[in-house]
Amino acid sequence: MAAVRKADRYVLTVPEYRLYGECPNIHRRAGKRGMLMKTIDLSGKWRLNRDGAEPIPGRLPGCTYLDLMANGMPDPYYGENEIEAGEWARHDYRYTRTFLLDEETLKAKHLELVADGLDTLCSISINGKAAGKTDNINRVWRLDVKGLCVSGENSITLDFSDPYGYIEAKQKSDPLPKPMNPVDGVGHLRKTPCHFGWDWGPKLPPAGVARSIGLEAFDIRVTDLRIWQEHREGAVTIRVAAKLSDAKASGVEGKLAIIEPNGKKAVLHTAAEGASLRWDICVENPRLWWCNGLGEQPLYRLDLSIAQNGKEADRFRRQIGLRTVELDTAPDSHGHQFRFVVNGVPVFAKGANWIPPDSFITRADRETVDFYVETAKRANMNMLRVWGGGMYESEDFYDACDRNGILVWQDFIFACNPYPFYEKSFLDNVHAEVEDNVRRLRHRASLALWCGNNETEVFVKAWGKWPKVLQSNPDFYHNVLRGWVAELDGVTAYWPGSPSSGSASERPYNMKEGQIRGDTHLWQIWHGMRPIEAFRKFPTRFCSEYGMESMPSMHTIRTFTDDPDPGLFDPVMQSHQKCPGGNEKILYYLLAKYRNPARLEDYVYLSQLVQADTVHFATDCWRRNIGRQNGAVFWQMNDCWPVASWAGIDYGKQLKAVLYQSRHFNKTLCLSGDCFRDRVEISVVNEYPREFHGRLEWTLKDFFGHPVSDGEIEIAVGPVASEKAAVLRFADILKGRKKTDAVLEGRLLDESGVKDIKRWLLVPDKAANLPQAQVEYNCREDGGAVTLELSSTGYARHVFLEMEGVTAPWSDNFFDIPAGESVTVTARLPDGMDKRAFESGLKIKTLADVKPRNNLDILLRAFMMMRKKNFIYWFLFRILFR
Repeated sequence: MAAVRKADRYVLTVPEYRLYGECPNIHRRAGKRGMLMKTIDLSGKWRLNRDGAEPIPGRLPGCTYLDLMANGMPDPYYGENEIEAGEWARHDYRYTRTFLLDEETLKAKHLELVADGLDTLCSISINGKAAGKTDNINRVWRLDVKGLCVSGENSITLDFSDPYGYIEAKQKSDPLPKPMNPVDGVGHLRKTPCHFGWDWGPKLPPAGVARSIGLEAFDIRVTDLRIWQEHREGAVTIRVAAKLSDAKASGVEGKLAIIEPNGKKAVLHTAAEGASLRWDICVENPRLWWCNGLGEQPLYRLDLSIAQNGKEADRFRRQIGLRTVELDTAPDSHGHQFRFVVNGVPVFAKGANWIPPDSFITRADRETVDFYVETAKRANMNMLRVWGGGMYESEDFYDACDRNGILVWQDFIFACNPYPFYEKSFLDNVHAEVEDNVRRLRHRASLALWCGNNETEVFVKAWGKWPKVLQSNPDFYHNVLRGWVAELDGVTAYWPGSPSSGSASERPYNMKEGQIRGDTHLWQIWHGMRPIEAFRKFPTRFCSEYGMESMPSMHTIRTFTDDPDPGLFDPVMQSHQKCPGGNEKILYYLLAKYRNPARLEDYVYLSQLVQADTVHFATDCWRRNIGRQNGAVFWQMNDCWPVASWAGIDYGKQLKAVLYQSRHFNKTLCLSGDCFRDRVEISVVNEYPREFHGRLEWTLKDFFGHPVSDGEIEIAVGPVASEKAAVLRFADILKGRKKTDAVLEGRLLDESGVKDIKRWLLVPDKAANLPQAQVEYNCREDGGAVTLELSSTGYARHVFLEMEGVTAPWSDNFFDIPAGESVTVTARLPDGMDKRAFESGLKIKTLADVKPRNNLDILLRAFMMMRKKNFIYWFLFRILFR
């Protein structure tokens, strides 16, 4: 590694850096004696009172609901408690505490209160004197409090106002069009939109501190850091520029150390020129960062420190990945491309939409976030979309995505609502929010896209009676915000909204051949109640939302009801279903594939299989057209409370069938089958940037493993491409057998061995004559985990393993076992459980074990569709989204 003075040119390929001054989650390490920067952490014990009542113990970061629960309030997530608990948000709250300052701290030139994620309408006072007011959860607030603090004990008060009162007053004086959110006028307030409810989330808006709060005493600090990369053959030049808080300060020097993944270190020194520090570094033979599936994720560490007159003043650490990420929207024969390109390699995006992992966000700690992102990696995903109705995520989230190779599609926090961008104070507030978050995140290796909003463009025509809204909202996303991002970042691609055509003059959802452009949200399946097979008819360039609801696991259901046999339409079950007509829709789609089950636990099991079928079918449809169609990002990855939803992991951290099965259908090189009434078409999908040469071996068997017919086909697939390998017509391969009695197996091989195995029934599951197979297993225990080797006498379809107390993910679940073959699965045992206890409680279910309720499936399915809300959605989607 060597330092260089200049580079011939700089291509901005990696987002830039952001400092602690605007990002208090970056905690400086203690420096040598004489350090000028001092941080006083105000996290921990506070006192909370409501409307002036007697105070109770509280904690910040945290929120009113967590503190009220800690002091006896019933859990809002249990039963129907949400309804009563929601009223607790319609009050004012006060948090207070004391802190100590010494004389040395007060000698610093600056003493600032730094608060990240004040939620939301907050008046701050220190020692009884006003320090400032805040009105945006998405900002980092810095308030000068030097003149308010004294040596010794000080007091701080945070007064949070009722958000509903503010919204109602603003809506009365400046009405906004009716939003998709259940609260009219919610666009006036820069608070997490889904706090006020969504079609999967509760209506429980908290107050408190979502990230961090503390004091900083300093003479000089770094206020901004920008990093550029120039990639050329065999080397990457990194250019670093830091901005100081005091341009007139003298004797300021900077030191930058870069540590390679192998530990090799280089240190560069420079003197400040005015308010600036600059370094150029050349990394020879760099290790590139790749998204999951295409390579590793090596991270380079940057340690920066500044000193004034020999005394350390500021210090922090960052990690970066060396890579290029581009969004290709070039015109082609189908319209315009929409695909991500990493290090020059086109990528098919496979992933899910991310929502806040808890309505009370401070409960989502680093371990929780790591679990979700690592699960995405194990599911062979390579992208998560941070949805615009939630919040800009924590450093823990982006750290996990950097480590695991998960590209981040980052929405700005605007969703489904009109906003008063015509109002200067609101626009200035949003501008500060954008500055904070772009500067905070632009350096991230995982950051792939800035997106202006979620679904506001879809509804803009409905706001015609509000000309200020109709004009200012599209202009903001297509022009104003685009300009801000270009100035602050200038590297990461910007897209005006999701879905969007990319142009204010062209509507989203245009799927006419030769005109297809942008990303789409495909809700014709689910809300529009079209069959799952209709995905074949929608040639999206990139689908950034689609999905199917399913029930949470029985483990999670038991956390919100004590009814030993709850009914699907019981009040408690309905209160944990926020989508209008949601449980009816789940049943409608379930009955297309399976029989109506007699027991709720079987309904849960089947609903998750339908969800997995849906995501699998859609992903396969689009991957078979890779190059033309380049993304399948389903709704949604996670839940914020226990609920029936589109999530792949429920609130209890139980993986649903879709997350287990996506590990197989999302493989970078794999088989993809499309079944019709008279044939199966088998394709090979190759996402690698190199050609694949191998062969397809297929075998048709009956359900007891007896071969019926087989074949072998040589196959070559180009880089990042798909090829149809075989069209197998039932008339040719069944040899007189019924298609209800057979399973088709495909194996993809090359000279190194088997690359993929897939199996397909020739009919819908409910029509297959599946045997009542006996699943047997051998179990062994080793180091706190058990290994099961399972086998079956006949074809065992969708084998589901469940054990009370085993809540960590199994290595696999919801899998098939062919007759005469075996599948090996591992599970981590909870503390105190041994092999004997595990075996005594293990439950194994197959599809053939599910008993139907009656023979009224056809009538019941029609009834579910004709329910008022479902019929209205069915009608609207046929009119609006043809």
